[in-house]
Amino acid sequence: MKSVAPNTTVDTASPNLDGFEGTRFPFVGFGLLMSSVAGTLAVLIYFGAWASSDRIENRAGVAGIAESQVEGEWWEDGLLYACPLH
Repeated sequence: MKSVAPNTTVDTASPNLDGFEGTRFPFVGFGLLMSSVAGTLAVLIYFGAWASSDRIENRAGVAGIAESQVEGEWWEDGLLYACPLH
């Protein structure tokens, strides 16, 4: 850790970098980050609903009853409800 002599001022301003303008808000970076998060969630919900549908279908096949009569787990029903394609 650096020690500073008493009664001296320390320059805490950000450095001046040539060719770099940091005065505007980074819309592109945050937009890409949010679209990446949204895309990841969409893919996870889609594949989760696919797996849930297969699990319910397999339970119905083993029991020998219609899929509509099989009770799904809470997370299976939630993923199927959240995915607009299933």
